[in-house]
Amino acid sequence: MANTVKAPAMPGTIKAAQFIITLDAAFCLVGLALTLVGFFSTFDSGILPALIYAAGRSALLGWLLSRWSSRRRYLRWAIVAAQLLVIGATVLDSALFSTVTWKAIFGSQLLTWAVIVLLLLPSAGRWFNEPRA
Repeated sequence: MANTVKAPAMPGTIKAAQFIITLDAAFCLVGLALTLVGFFSTFDSGILPALIYAAGRSALLGWLLSRWSSRRRYLRWAIVAAQLLVIGATVLDSALFSTVTWKAIFGSQLLTWAVIVLLLLPSAGRWFNEPRA
């Protein structure tokens, strides 16, 4: 009979972060579909940056979610970096259109900040550093 090792359960903080990222990826796909409809209905080249951003963000979040079960240390930091990139893009967009406010930085990106905080907790560090069983 083979010895089986039971993998430790995923902490609640990690499950919450995974749920938020999954929800974000779903909304990104909806945004991508709407941006595609907007582009192909008008063929306005001003929509191309939004289209590229929506496609890139959807692809990045999908790839990060597909690698979740690997539990590699770099994945945790890649997710944090991706979330900080989203916040940076929001700040850049707000700065370009002179609408930078605290609400734009923190209020509209509340779930993004939540993922960052959840992944910086010690339980997340322990879970991503342990080898898979």
